[in-house]
Amino acid sequence: MPPKACLFDMDGLLLDTETIYTKSTNIILERYQKGPFPMEIKAQMMGRPSREACQIFLDWSKLDLSYEQYVQMQRELQSELWKQTQPLPGALELLRQCKTLNIPMVLATSSDTYNFERKTGHLRDMFMLFENNIVTGDDDRLLPGRGKPNPDIWFIALEVINEKLRSKNEPEVEAKDCLVFEDSILGLESGRAADMKVIWVPDPKLLPFFSLSSEQAADKNIIKCSSLKEVDLQNI
Repeated sequence: MPPKACLFDMDGLLLDTETIYTKSTNIILERYQKGPFPMEIKAQMMGRPSREACQIFLDWSKLDLSYEQYVQMQRELQSELWKQTQPLPGALELLRQCKTLNIPMVLATSSDTYNFERKTGHLRDMFMLFENNIVTGDDDRLLPGRGKPNPDIWFIALEVINEKLRSKNEPEVEAKDCLVFEDSILGLESGRAADMKVIWVPDPKLLPFFSLSSEQAADKNIIKCSSLKEVDLQNI
C-alpha cells in the first residue's frame, strides 16, 4: 500500500552533492598542506546542521579558521561547482512516481537557503515537482540545536502537507503513515524519532563507516536500499 506522504532529504539522497563537498574540502586542505579528507570524518558530518558539521571538520583538521572563514572559503569554491550537481540514480523517477500516485511530498534538507538555491538552480524542473513544499535548515520554524537526529524537521515537513489538507477540508496525514527518505544515520534516526517509516539509501563509499545500533537493525520500519531505483511506492 502506498504511503500517504513522502518526505525527502536532499544531499546524497536526491542529488550527488557529496562528491562536490569532498572536492571543495580537499582543495582547502591542500592549501594548508593537509588532507586528504577521510571518509570516516565525512560520515560523522553527514546530516548535521552546517555549524555542527563544520565544527567536526575543524576539530579534526586543526585548521586555524573560524566557522565563518571556513564557510566563506567553501562558498567561494562551491559557487561554480554546484552547477555540476546531478540527480542520483532513480531520484527523478521516484519524484515522478509520487506525482503519478498523487502522494504529497516535501523536501526537508539541512542545507540553508543559500546553498539550496545554488545546488538546485539548474534543476528547476525537478524541484518544481515539490510545488514549493520545501523546508531548509535555516527555516524559522526549526529551532537552534534541533537539527537531525531530532525529528523536528520531519514534523515541520508534515505540517506543510497538513496545512494544505486542512485548507481543503481533507483528512490530515499522521506521522506513522509517512515515508522518510534518507542517506545518513542521523537522518535515519530522526525519521525513527518522528515515528515514521524510513527508506535508507546509504552511499556505498560511506557504508563501512555507518553502524546501525541493534535497535535500529531490528526496526522493521527501516528499509535499506542500495539505490532509489529499487523503490516501488505501491509495494512498501
